[in-house]
Amino acid sequence: MPLASIKFAPGFDKQSTPYGAEGKWIDGENIRFRYGQPEKIGGWIKLSNEKLIGSVRDQFAWTSLDGTRHLALGTDRKLYLYVEGAIVDITPIRASGTGNITGYATTSGSTTVTITDASHGALAGDFVVIDTVSAATGGISAANLSGEFEIQTAPSSSTYTIVAKAAATSTATSSATANAAYQITAGREDNIYGYGFGISAWNGTPTTVITDQLNEALDATETAIDVDDGSVFAANDYILVGQEIMKVSSVSTNTLTVIRGLSSTTDTTSVSAVGSHDNTTHLDNAVVTLLVDVSSGLSFTNWNEGAVTSSTVLESRYWVFENFGEDLLALASNGSLFLWDKSAGQTTRAALVDANAPTASRHLILSTPDRHVILMGTETTIGTTTTQDDLFLRFSSQETLGTWAPSSTNTAGSFRIQDGSKIMTTVRSRGSILIWTDTSMHSLQFIGAPFVFGLTQIAANCGAVSPHCAVDVNGTTFWMSQQAFYMFDGSVKKMPCTVQDYVFDDFSITQQLLVYVGLNTDFNEVTWFYASKDSGFIDRCVTYNYLENTWYTNSLARTTWLDRGVYQLPYATEYESTETGTTPVVTGVTDGASVVYVHEEGVNNDTAALRAFIQSGDFDIQDGEEILSISRFIPDFKNQTGSADVLLSFKDYNSITNETTLNGTVVATGNITLTNSTQFPASGTVLIGTELITYSANNSTTGVLTVTTRGANGTTAAAHTDNTKVTNYSNVRINLSNVTPTTTKVDTRGRGRQGNIVISSNNVNDNWRFGTLRLDVKPDGGR
Repeated sequence: MPLASIKFAPGFDKQSTPYGAEGKWIDGENIRFRYGQPEKIGGWIKLSNEKLIGSVRDQFAWTSLDGTRHLALGTDRKLYLYVEGAIVDITPIRASGTGNITGYATTSGSTTVTITDASHGALAGDFVVIDTVSAATGGISAANLSGEFEIQTAPSSSTYTIVAKAAATSTATSSATANAAYQITAGREDNIYGYGFGISAWNGTPTTVITDQLNEALDATETAIDVDDGSVFAANDYILVGQEIMKVSSVSTNTLTVIRGLSSTTDTTSVSAVGSHDNTTHLDNAVVTLLVDVSSGLSFTNWNEGAVTSSTVLESRYWVFENFGEDLLALASNGSLFLWDKSAGQTTRAALVDANAPTASRHLILSTPDRHVILMGTETTIGTTTTQDDLFLRFSSQETLGTWAPSSTNTAGSFRIQDGSKIMTTVRSRGSILIWTDTSMHSLQFIGAPFVFGLTQIAANCGAVSPHCAVDVNGTTFWMSQQAFYMFDGSVKKMPCTVQDYVFDDFSITQQLLVYVGLNTDFNEVTWFYASKDSGFIDRCVTYNYLENTWYTNSLARTTWLDRGVYQLPYATEYESTETGTTPVVTGVTDGASVVYVHEEGVNNDTAALRAFIQSGDFDIQDGEEILSISRFIPDFKNQTGSADVLLSFKDYNSITNETTLNGTVVATGNITLTNSTQFPASGTVLIGTELITYSANNSTTGVLTVTTRGANGTTAAAHTDNTKVTNYSNVRINLSNVTPTTTKVDTRGRGRQGNIVISSNNVNDNWRFGTLRLDVKPDGGR
């Protein structure tokens, strides 16, 4: 029989069924499309072996007048500067003093030290640099009480605790003195509800909210959970993790024995299947909130009672950067504007830009060429944080950083946007500054004296989802909204998207402020990194190729992205919630660290293999009226190095391959848990990515499959992330082949009404671009 070519349109189609997506690609990992053809994406390497403390929320690169390249990186806890191979902590100092520490207290055998400072103003999680300690306390030397520390608790306005570099040999108190410099208050790594209904179970909250963090990742059934500090909990307390309510049965050090999946704070046994409070998986470092504290009697207010204001922070910390000449402007979200002055030296910390500048703002941008510094969502009364208005914007006088109050002799001024509840983001484009609220889009344009700027609303019902979700590409702006993607090329347009349901049906509204857009100019790609519905951190991304008008998805987790320009290749950051930051050296630092990667460098995941695969929709002959029989296929790869696996699958009916998702991350061994396994047989085979897994039992209540073989039928066992697609392959006939650059043809044998192809690679230095599928296919009988 002659060979038949089967061509697939570029991009992913996740809106259709596998059969409805005939002639298209439907899924993949670490794949991009170029010239209409799929290829493995470029790899990445570490920029530095150092790990930054916290989750990077923005990065910004610029070049000084002497040609030195600078990179600013702001995390939820620190502000960093990277200059030609060196990483420096430039986090601003909030308060400092000489001899402001006036006492220490120790407990024998413990590294916990209580410090007295009458007006420290610090919170748990803040950082303090201590020097010139006058004497040892409890056998802990002055040297072991000096350095940078993370504050563990702040039980009063005059005391806090740290973890010393050595344990005390005696229980003691002293009046030793020291100098302390307190850095700006650390932010949150994720977002949580903070007021009224939605903060936790039903409505209301106690005046004091007590929170802790998980010290492990939880599956949906585990009843012994580890927390950072078990001392704040007691038997019969009710706690909230995510939206799951649990009752504490007993406490052993930092391990709580709990009853899972309660529907309210009166239940004593698990009821499970209770919607948002159902048993589910939780990530390490997830917030644990005390709902009912039996020791103090505090509990949430009753239904329909007014809820008092919570002290819980609503938004995670993010940063916004601009350069003012060769200096750096850095805005911490809902905080002050800081300046890093290059002339003061690389290791100099950033400081308040000016005493006359606003002290609470949401966003920052510099207008060009007139050079006004513009603060969005800022104070109506400068210096009074209680007057912060999320729709109010204020600009400084031209070419100044300290003149913000308007007068007849300067160009400072202000506006208030009408539509929306808060300003979200801004971008320079088409000779103006585009401003998005959560519901609308506006244009701010320099018009000169006496009005300086003119503000015009462009569109409504097209708001931005986060402070870093919009990007300009050659005068066309792209952004992500709460339920769609938009573009502005002179008029606002909603973008057709072939993966829209996949993205927005599994999108975390709670973590929407984490969304970060990255531009990869060399490959014509705009990528939005976001958190899936049950994740507290970014774990997915969606890419739009604006030159080829194609969409594709990935699980690449990057909290920020910087396009090539100042640097020759893109830089991106990844957050690891269970890792510990290494720079600077901080005693007692808690988990949560970021790594900076250089992208489009090689074809590997740093030094490890970069797994990649792509799966087609189903193909057939005569709309499935005839059984197709395939006896060989001709590989068509370009720039191939290493090898690629080609998996041909055949089935007779669509309903055979039911789909669900993983409920929790799995390693390369052991059982797996599905979100819903009721449509899967009692025993059989599933496909996850490119791995076939056989199982002998299916617990349809818990979704647990008892695995017999990982990496079955010659596939490779691998780790898989939460929410990864799982397909029932129990009645699918497969043929797996390995293709190298010297493979001319592959003899195979496959029959079915319809078939599909999966191309994958999982070895170090593998690389490929796929062309056209050619098959030796003929009609066959249905025996």
